[in-house]
Amino acid sequence: MKLINCDIGEKGPLHEGDRLLMDYIQIANLACDGHAGDKDSVAAFRALATERGVGVSAHLSYPDKPNFGRATMELPEAELLAALDAQLALLPGVKHVKFHGALYNDACRDARLAELLAGWLMRNNIGTLLAPADSELAAATRRLGITVLREAFIDRRYSWDEATGRFCLADRAAGGVITDLAEALAQADEIVLRGRVNVSGDPARPVWKEIKADTLCIHSDSPIALELAPKLRAALEQADKAAAAAGTRGNIRLVKPGFCGTAGLPRYGRQDIGVSPGGAMDCFSLRRGNLMLGNPDNSPALEILGPPEIEMLTAGRFVLTGAQLEAFLHRGDAGPEEVEHSRVYEVEAGDRLTFAGKRYGLHTYFCFRGRAGGGPMPPAEAVPFSAVSSWADPQGRIRVLPGPEYGLLQQPGMFFLTQWRTTYKMDKMGIRLAGEVDLANGLGNMISGAVADGTIQLTKEGPIILLRHRQTTGGYPRIFNVISADVDLLGQYAPNQAIHFVQVTLEQAREFARLKEADLDKLRAPQL
Repeated sequence: MKLINCDIGEKGPLHEGDRLLMDYIQIANLACDGHAGDKDSVAAFRALATERGVGVSAHLSYPDKPNFGRATMELPEAELLAALDAQLALLPGVKHVKFHGALYNDACRDARLAELLAGWLMRNNIGTLLAPADSELAAATRRLGITVLREAFIDRRYSWDEATGRFCLADRAAGGVITDLAEALAQADEIVLRGRVNVSGDPARPVWKEIKADTLCIHSDSPIALELAPKLRAALEQADKAAAAAGTRGNIRLVKPGFCGTAGLPRYGRQDIGVSPGGAMDCFSLRRGNLMLGNPDNSPALEILGPPEIEMLTAGRFVLTGAQLEAFLHRGDAGPEEVEHSRVYEVEAGDRLTFAGKRYGLHTYFCFRGRAGGGPMPPAEAVPFSAVSSWADPQGRIRVLPGPEYGLLQQPGMFFLTQWRTTYKMDKMGIRLAGEVDLANGLGNMISGAVADGTIQLTKEGPIILLRHRQTTGGYPRIFNVISADVDLLGQYAPNQAIHFVQVTLEQAREFARLKEADLDKLRAPQL
């Protein structure tokens, strides 16, 4: 479901309207004394958010209370970052940020400012940013591995800048604020159900542009906020139920559900509070498929374990990556066309995709892009599959580094000589291995310590390789860690499959990670 976010705390800690809105939203953007708010309002609304199960983000701005943060300020970089540091200090431990007003708008357009703010977010260990999907701010933040919640507004009118090919918010003074409840709900309906928004400024003569959103914003100072919030929450919940019942997922419908789900990239930055990164089992395949289509590499895709039947609801393009499945494309009344792995296909609304037996691997990714999607798409045959797989070990081994408790092993070399096999005790959290050697002889448990993607824990029942849906701490010796470049390969191992390991150096691990990213860069569309 699309999340509702709202700017809270701009009118003091006792404002009743803000308190009522907290019953309907999922994210509260707390003003942190930059454009509004103060330590008292931040403390009061943070406590209320905790009580009502609402997530909190820091709402940061130029230090400009007289203009409510709506005027651009020409500040030295150090002075701007110091002001942001002071605001963030009112919300210690918060991992989510949204910028406000002029700073938000400036960073969305100005690549240099966007990079400055993205670097500041990374240095402050921020895990999630709320920003428009097509903005410079979102692009700079994604490049640093920070999750972006793509934001759209339902109480503001949009316009379109032909020069940049990007959205603009209509000026408040020129009728940019939507004060009609029906119009706001209609805009939300178009964004959620059809992925589009009117940029003409006239509801009677719409001009539609595609928009992508994970979260919808209601401004607490809107005159319709208190009426809009409960109706929007109810509409989103109803749309979610209807989509689930119909098997609808964005541009496709699951005629037969199979065993699959929507997957994106992991969301780091919350492990300190016990939340695992999650995400796709094979992020490289997901990213590769998206880049072949010209999508942002963190776009969600369908992760397939058991074959579904897929109907296209809109015209567009798709590609299958990851584990190879026999797949067939059905176009109208024509006979089935066998689908090649890692090849882009054009489809029309009503075309169907069916699957048969699996060939190799475990998780297949169906990546899709509507024909109206913006940005250039690489030619389908521009980069062959072999050109984006040079980073893996040529002998198919999983490469590891010594873990924190490596020194406890009496015979560490036995780990690499053992014929390991995956077992049926495997899921998204981890893979238990079986082998004819007892490496745990004499080893016990330990005080729980942090674990990472690919940590290999040694239990009395044998080693366990932790994956991205793992716990965040563990009490078993961490004897090795799979290098970051190879963690995605683990997502393609099936039960009862042989698995071999080889130890590498830290410098080699870094080089393999660099090569992996360089391979993905070959697929990126040129910036025009």
